[in-house]
Amino acid sequence: MTTAYTPPSPGSKIIIVGGGCFGLSTAYALALKNQYEVWVFDRQAIPANDAASCDINKIVRMDYANDTLYMHLMVEAFGLWRQWNKERAEKDLGPVFHQSGVLLFSGKDKFSDFEKDCMKNIREAGYGHFIEEFTSPEQIIEKFPQFRKAVENGFNTAYLNKEGGWCNSSEAVKHIYNKCLELGVNFVTEKDTGCLSSLYCDPKDPTAVVGIKTEDGKIHYGDRVLLATGSWTGSVVDMRKQVVATGQQVIHFQPPQHLRREWEKLPVWCGDLSNTGYYGFPCNADGKMKIGKHHSGYLNPRASDEVSVPRTQVTHIGDTIPIGALREFREFMGKFLPETTNLDISFGRVCWYSDSVDGDFVISPHPDYKNLLVACGDSGHGLKFIPIIGFKIRDIIEGVDTQYSRAWKWRNMQTQDTKLDGLRADSLLQRLILCEENNADARMCHMDEFKASFKHQNTAKI
Repeated sequence: MTTAYTPPSPGSKIIIVGGGCFGLSTAYALALKNQYEVWVFDRQAIPANDAASCDINKIVRMDYANDTLYMHLMVEAFGLWRQWNKERAEKDLGPVFHQSGVLLFSGKDKFSDFEKDCMKNIREAGYGHFIEEFTSPEQIIEKFPQFRKAVENGFNTAYLNKEGGWCNSSEAVKHIYNKCLELGVNFVTEKDTGCLSSLYCDPKDPTAVVGIKTEDGKIHYGDRVLLATGSWTGSVVDMRKQVVATGQQVIHFQPPQHLRREWEKLPVWCGDLSNTGYYGFPCNADGKMKIGKHHSGYLNPRASDEVSVPRTQVTHIGDTIPIGALREFREFMGKFLPETTNLDISFGRVCWYSDSVDGDFVISPHPDYKNLLVACGDSGHGLKFIPIIGFKIRDIIEGVDTQYSRAWKWRNMQTQDTKLDGLRADSLLQRLILCEENNADARMCHMDEFKASFKHQNTAKI
């Protein structure tokens, strides 16, 4: 049975569970109206160490092929990112948005369908001046000599979106958190007092959510509850398989000074992403260079019901990335940026997505409950929208019909219809089980296996 949703009236108390991208952005947008009592609960101090939003950087791109809804949302967000940079400059803080450009490579002497559709839709929307299309491999090398080897190894077609770049995601989270504090949003961010134990329903009506219970046993009453719990959402409430928690591998290099100087000047790059899954960033102010893979990901099913749940470095302190993922990183980077072959990997982690069935966000009243909404399904592309997404979620909370509320509404798709987003490698869903017994590729790497010397000495092992 689907329950009808009623928007909150002025004066309502709104509880948001989760202090990441969706949760904080929504808290900020609600607080701006100055007519709700807004509470945010999280089990960790913000930014939470194992949240997807807690990271040194994320791509800020408007390149969405035929998913033009997100292209237009990003254009709207660009202005707010620049406003945030101004606000930080006034406080002598560094920028959170860096307009390095986003360089999208294809291979085999031609653009993939994804890049073709990106350029077509960006130009048709009137933003063609953002695009610098390279008509020969030599033009790419002339503009970005750091990618000479990549071009020579077949990544020889590319365009640059000059408007895009990257954000310091943890700092962006801190920035909007402070904006929330200034507006009087209430926060509970302790292990027991801020950690959700369960939804709390009316004893007379088990479908009516009237608050939450935290790990310390306390009940917190609210008129509406928003679960902005990211990749944990499917393990908190029955999402009818609309979302699944998937683990995506990320590594860092800390290159020597001569390479750092070169790689600080790089744009964000996508290495034929829709086919390989690999992307990376320039060196940041700390000299860290992050590389990631955007693919169908790993699963970590819990024993009780096979629902995939995040396995993070908070609960498993020694975790890194699967050994099979390390082998793939080394193989790809050996072709794309071969200078990394002799570098140790300085850090690795599995970053958890809330993957929706079709790659679109799931932001909607939950059909099984009164007063409960969910904001999840980031599908690995949510953080870039942190300055703007909360306003769209606020509309949904308030029952306003928009193109976003229609696109992100509850959908009853079947898992066999899974599409993922257009920029995802191996979208045929070849998901492996993390740390699966009898699967040598799925075990976690040891730190000594991150060393370049280990790779050279033990090629057969990895």
